[in-house]
Amino acid sequence: MSDPRKPVHLQGGEQADVVSSIVHAHLIECRNLGARALGCTGASFVTMGMGIWATELAELDGKAAAQFLRALADLMEPGRKNAAKQEAEARRQYAVRRLLAAVDLMMNNAEGRA
Repeated sequence: MSDPRKPVHLQGGEQADVVSSIVHAHLIECRNLGARALGCTGASFVTMGMGIWATELAELDGKAAAQFLRALADLMEPGRKNAAKQEAEARRQYAVRRLLAAVDLMMNNAEGRA
C-alpha cells in the first residue's frame, strides 16, 4: 500500500479533471509495463490488478470496499438511467469517505491515558 500519510486529493471541477488525467496517464503506463512483463494482454493485467486492489481495500474496511465496488458496478452498467447513476455516485463517494477514514484510523497512534 502507498504511504497513507500523503495528502488526499478530492477536488472538483477543472482540478478534478487535471488530477484524473494524471492518474489515467500513470495507470496506462503501469498497465503497459505490467502486461509486457507478464506477457499478457492489458485487460488481463488490469483484471488481476483489480482483484489485488479490491483485497487491499477490503483490508481497510471490507464493508466500505464492497459498497464502493457495487457503486462502481452500477455506474458502469449499460442502460442505467441518470438518476440511478447519480445515486450510485453518491454511494461511491460515501464509500470513499469511509475508506479514507479507515486510513486515518490505521495511521492514528494511540496516545494519552485511558
